Amino acid sequence: MNVIETHRLVKTFGGRAAVDQFDMHVNQGDVYGFVGRNGAGKTTVMRMLAGLAAADGGEVRVFGTDPKEAGTSRRIGALIEAPGLYGSMTAYDNMMLKALALGLVDPKDKVRNLLAFTGLSGVGSKKTRHFSMGMKQRLGLALALLGDPDLLLLDEPLNGLDPEGAREVRQLIMHLNDQRGITVVVSSHVLEQLGKMATRYGVIREGRMVREMSAADVDQECSDFLRLDAANPTLALAVLQERFPALRFQSMPDASIRMFGSVDAGEVGSALNEAGIAIQGLYAHKRDLEEFFVEMMGAEYRG
Repeated sequence: MNVIETHRLVKTFGGRAAVDQFDMHVNQGDVYGFVGRNGAGKTTVMRMLAGLAAADGGEVRVFGTDPKEAGTSRRIGALIEAPGLYGSMTAYDNMMLKALALGLVDPKDKVRNLLAFTGLSGVGSKKTRHFSMGMKQRLGLALALLGDPDLLLLDEPLNGLDPEGAREVRQLIMHLNDQRGITVVVSSHVLEQLGKMATRYGVIREGRMVREMSAADVDQECSDFLRLDAANPTLALAVLQERFPALRFQSMPDASIRMFGSVDAGEVGSALNEAGIAIQGLYAHKRDLEEFFVEMMGAEYRG
């Protein structure tokens, strides 16, 4: 079941399409890693999913209906951009203010439980303007959880955190997904942390969805490979596919060939020499998560 589904979604600002023909699919129970460069349109998409901004075209459905509808909006918890805290108030008072705005009945126990869950029960009368970045992000997460949402939209919740703070927030997100069954869409530049919790991914570039994939797909494509640069790449690919049928091959926009699987560079070189194909370069490459996503986010990537 798709918790979120968008079709050809469009949002323009000053005549420029910040989101353009955008298709997105988030399944129930996903931790959906939403990846893209600054300015790619991530926050704009998140605001439309939360019902905080209207689309100029296309369709967005959350739990099968418009996210701005009252019944749907109560099922969505959002932390988009800054948490929006009142700096002169305590964490407890910030929480109580939102709880009353949501119309929660007798919310004191709920507020205390969420502050304890996010590790903020001991902050006492400390004003939030004196909170560290990590404390503010955890309080923002607690605020997003006040209405017992089925869906969390978290826009850069790891931004500005030190490694320990990022780990704490990541563990909270994983607990919410695993123990409470909350579907989570989380955008982040901290790919190392994202890779430890995401079950599916979507990559946005210049307002368009480049690709959606599972964590298993990413693991497979982040595997090490042999890179080949040959004088005749088309013929080289045909020769190698016939000689090594168990390998997976990928032709790149720069005309190089990537080979995935158990293969010896010497055997590849011998096969090409026998076919009379000149080798310009052949070397093993270790690929990581950051490189994989940067290729898709960058202008050189063609999908």
